[in-house]
Amino acid sequence: MGSETVGAVGAGERYAVFPFYLCLDASASMAGAPMESVNRQLPLLRAAVGEDPAVAEVIRFGVVTFNDTAETTLSLSDLSLVEEIPPIVAQGRTSYAAAFDHLRVVVEDDYHSSRGRGDRWYRPAVIFVSDGRPTDDRERWVAAHSRLTDPGWKRHPNILAFGFGDAERSVLAHVSERKPNRAFIAAEGAEPAAIVPELLAGLIQSIVSSSASVHTGEAQLVPPQVPSMVPIPVDELD
Repeated sequence: MGSETVGAVGAGERYAVFPFYLCLDASASMAGAPMESVNRQLPLLRAAVGEDPAVAEVIRFGVVTFNDTAETTLSLSDLSLVEEIPPIVAQGRTSYAAAFDHLRVVVEDDYHSSRGRGDRWYRPAVIFVSDGRPTDDRERWVAAHSRLTDPGWKRHPNILAFGFGDAERSVLAHVSERKPNRAFIAAEGAEPAAIVPELLAGLIQSIVSSSASVHTGEAQLVPPQVPSMVPIPVDELD
């Protein structure tokens, strides 16, 4: 998976903060081993990022979970100041629309709060993870996604989509705006219980590498390396 230069808000400034949002499917199908793995791995991510001063200086990390509705499980934070990430419970259906609508509000609010503290921002990254198909009507989730990715909105995030289980290739490609090396699906035979720790380990490395690029003055979003996942062709259509 290659890296990509970040289209940024204030990208010409060094040491602006680089926001990462993990947008995680917390529907009932994630219950059991997948969610248990998430709850084991998130503290490791918090420690790895929060205990490295060079990374914590520029990375801000938040967790949004979604099922029938969406909520902020961890507000966008400097992980060096976070004592724990609340455990996540899997339940309900899989509303992609709720996730995208919530992210649209959260990113806007976080940006203005952060700017009020004197921070500058690189364009935020959203790591979208789902093991299923959206349970919303297509028209509804597509409209919510369009609001989130509207190029006329300066804070629109770069989205990387990762799917396993019953997730659909064409849907993940749409979520990632059909851009190269932005959407990934589990390889045939890969077990969800093994994919989740790989994905979160890859996210740690993505954050570390992306933060290092900030210190060079050429910020890039470096996608996670997940051995059990393969890229979805960008020309795949619904």
